[in-house]
Amino acid sequence: MEGKHKFFHGTLEATIFHATPYSPIFPFNCVFANGKPAYVTIKINDKTVAKTTPECERVWNQSFQILCAHSSSSIITVTLETSCSILGKFQVQAHQILDESSLINGFFPLSTENGKQPNQELKLRFLLWFKPAENEPTWERTIHSNDEFQGLKNAYFPQRSNTHVTLYQDAHHCSTFQPPLDICGTPRKLWEDVYKAIEGAKYLVYIAGWSFNPKMVLVRDFQIEIPHAKGVQLGELLKRRAEEGVAVRLMLWDDETSLPLIKNKGVMRTHDEDALAYFKHSKVVCKLCPRLHNKFPTLFSHHQKTITVDTRSNATSTDREIMSFIGGLDLCDGRYDTEQHSLFRTLNAESHCFDFYQTNIAGANLHKGGPREPWHDSHACLTGKAAWDILTNFEQRWTKQSDPSLLVPTSTLSKLINETYDNNNNNISPPNTTPDHHHHHRPRNWKVQVFRSIDHVSVTQLFRNLTVEQSIHEAYVEAIRKADKFIYIENQYFIGGCHLWEKDRESGCTNLIPVEIALKVVNKIKAKERFAVYILIPMWPEGVPECDSVQDILHWTRETMAMMYKLIGEAIEESGCSSHPRDYLNFFCLANRESQRGGEYVPPYSPHRNSHYWNAQHHRRFMVYVHSKLMIVDDEYILIGSANINQRSMDGGRDTEIAIGCYQQEPEATEVRAFRTSLWYEHTGGSNDILELEPHSLECVRKMRTIGKKMWNIYSGDEVVDMDGVHLVSYPISVTENGRVEDVDEDSKGLFPDTNTPVKGKRSILPPVFTT
Repeated sequence: MEGKHKFFHGTLEATIFHATPYSPIFPFNCVFANGKPAYVTIKINDKTVAKTTPECERVWNQSFQILCAHSSSSIITVTLETSCSILGKFQVQAHQILDESSLINGFFPLSTENGKQPNQELKLRFLLWFKPAENEPTWERTIHSNDEFQGLKNAYFPQRSNTHVTLYQDAHHCSTFQPPLDICGTPRKLWEDVYKAIEGAKYLVYIAGWSFNPKMVLVRDFQIEIPHAKGVQLGELLKRRAEEGVAVRLMLWDDETSLPLIKNKGVMRTHDEDALAYFKHSKVVCKLCPRLHNKFPTLFSHHQKTITVDTRSNATSTDREIMSFIGGLDLCDGRYDTEQHSLFRTLNAESHCFDFYQTNIAGANLHKGGPREPWHDSHACLTGKAAWDILTNFEQRWTKQSDPSLLVPTSTLSKLINETYDNNNNNISPPNTTPDHHHHHRPRNWKVQVFRSIDHVSVTQLFRNLTVEQSIHEAYVEAIRKADKFIYIENQYFIGGCHLWEKDRESGCTNLIPVEIALKVVNKIKAKERFAVYILIPMWPEGVPECDSVQDILHWTRETMAMMYKLIGEAIEESGCSSHPRDYLNFFCLANRESQRGGEYVPPYSPHRNSHYWNAQHHRRFMVYVHSKLMIVDDEYILIGSANINQRSMDGGRDTEIAIGCYQQEPEATEVRAFRTSLWYEHTGGSNDILELEPHSLECVRKMRTIGKKMWNIYSGDEVVDMDGVHLVSYPISVTENGRVEDVDEDSKGLFPDTNTPVKGKRSILPPVFTT
């Protein structure tokens, strides 16, 4: 019988010690003295959540931190097995651990596979200790308490102190973009800073990317600090730096669908073969690295996006240090954009006339006119030991798949880069300024930890004896569990928790992030405390919206939303309060609509009438593509990197990813809040009254929802009405009081404007592993 607890929500700490020795029956004991290597797996229902190494002596002494957000009726199975047979099992229902004791510790007999009585001859010594998620301290307590927070345990890289972090939104900003300076400070211009960093490097420029276009131009604005950089192609800059003696190394994902038969375009059009050919006869070393996988050798990708250079420690010193950029922006087509996210007005300007990008409309090109695909993204820049960790990740990946002698030796770097570290590898005597090209004078008061999704196939070293690192997923879950007031997310995808979906529970999308968020809200409702979640995603994932992969992802997204709202609706009903699920959780997207102005680009050709292309052009509207991968918790902690909220990015055995989790130590430090505020300032078109509200308050939630609903009506309406820089629109769903998710209204027929695509998507024949 299920106990009083509804959810098995927390961390299951499991330690596997040893099993009874192997004793083969005569005469095989002479031939197989130690038997086959045996290992132990732990499953929650049918999902393997932990696995020891195989050991002939059956002694492991291995511990695991298993994240749980499951029904309390779930079954935990500990199994002793070899590569060819199951030797025995021990099973316990989750609610037994919750109701009777949080600790199971002993030397237990195992049952055979056919369910007979436990075999007293076959025993396994193990410990299961459950720690409820509700006991996690909040971020405020964690950061400002006397107890030193050591960071995530199951990560290769430790938490670093004395680091400086610069946060960026979008690739560039217009000079007119000025969030309230007392709150936000002056926003940095990412691609200008990248140009300066590459130009200022003396020893190395290391770039890892999913996509890279050497003909792309970083600096396109006439109002810039570095006019000589305007119009310079990235590839030419890198060639010049390599000729000047800088070790320029590019490690790009090898999209194996980039074949000569289709002019090396590839399914994802990442320019990998173009980049290889471009640098072939230069001093730039460019390596294409396939994402090898034993089952799907071409399915998954290297998705990390990092740039590492050496830079001057400060404006007056000759000392140098490592600087690393990390985030969501690839150095490729379509990423250059500003906070204006224009559709038509920049097509005859240098910013986009050579960089027209629109992958969501079949046949789109500049000669047929806009709308272009606007791009919203986020990025970060680090100096300090965490920047070295990103360099180390690059070296580990390069060494695994290429010639390590082509890298600058670490011993050489240590002599060239003059930094002093204490015994914990943290800076103890860094300069009190950021690198000179940032023109800031801010103390290094950040703590930063580098996280990864990666496996032993793609990197030389992992944490302890693990074959897969999932520290990005674990960092997200830990951050959510420490949330006290609100969570703000921007991500290209939002899919997970399939074990609690109404259907497709076997899709394999088992990451816990959406479930954890929903359970956080549920617990806050039970405690009668305010809590708010804002999630910003694209209207649909990039691609022609009618295609199978897009339809699948929309379907998984709807299932995820439905699961979350159902849990919240049930909690509201059980608490007897009069709240609505959207008082706690809201999904938004970004969009733009521009009325026509004089001087715009006039295309020589037109798209076919009544096509998706023609409709979008006629109605002068299109979504702003949200490509950010960030989460902000309580304005105290931020996670930012390359990882999407889906199984591909969080699994560790699928796409390779990298991210950082960071916070500032001083109570008065407010840069995380400033960054979130600046993002909201951009999305709401400079709405200062929003910025003055506490994000967790019901007033703020309703104000954001009012803006979103109003702008959705403007965006989806028949009349062309300029959105005047306000891009925030409500995601087109309706949520009932009991948490049921429905289509937004009858008039839209449940379709995205200008398309024949249902918002809720639909299942295709594609295997879920492709799209989850």
